[in-house]
Amino acid sequence: MIKGVGVDMVEIERVRRLIEQDQGFAERIFTRREIAYCESKFCRAQHYAARFTAKEAFFKALGTGFRDGMSWRDVEVENDELGKPQLRLAAVALRQFRRRKLKRTLLSLSHTRGMAVALVVIE
Repeated sequence: MIKGVGVDMVEIERVRRLIEQDQGFAERIFTRREIAYCESKFCRAQHYAARFTAKEAFFKALGTGFRDGMSWRDVEVENDELGKPQLRLAAVALRQFRRRKLKRTLLSLSHTRGMAVALVVIE
């Protein structure tokens, strides 16, 4: 049963500027694994932007925003062995997820040259 749906989109150029101009932006928003993944890519900003939208979409689907001490790095985007993106929850986000007796998340990411979008479904 679907318990929540969230979607978010962002301009890739906006994320690129934030990463370049705000010294600690990437470290505040992304985990070490996410940073390593994005930095290994030719079009880094697209991958950062997609991960940013996934986090936003998750918080929308959960329906809580950043309440009760949740942070950006509580939600991590990783890829499975086939390259499919999925969410890994930690800390407060994981506790909220379990407390609500939610079962799993489904994630879809996409981007064009200028925009990144994510869709999260919570079951």
